[in-house]
Amino acid sequence: TDKKLHDQKALAEMYLLSLTDKLVTSDSSTFGYVAQGLGGLKPWILYKPKNHTAPNPPCVRAMSMEPCFLRAPLYGCQAKTVNITPFVRRCEDRLTGLKLVGSADEFLL
Repeated sequence: TDKKLHDQKALAEMYLLSLTDKLVTSDSSTFGYVAQGLGGLKPWILYKPKNHTAPNPPCVRAMSMEPCFLRAPLYGCQAKTVNITPFVRRCEDRLTGLKLVGSADEFLL
């Protein structure tokens, strides 16, 4: 934003979050994505209720510390790239998102 103090406080908050031993974030949380990347953390992602009902399960452990690329670009390729690329998976908290993972064998979805 144009407000320098606001941006400094936001950055400080993300940095402080990254120093925690455990991290719980809301789904699609930009602050959470930055904190998990800075801290090398695999957070627990808490899903939002839908129609006043808690999802089942209410949370899930992230498959990697990498943030979710919220909307993968479409380059005209119709292949299911998530299925053929061993180090890219769909995000836990975003249907259209992609993220990097460590090993294809560790993170089967």
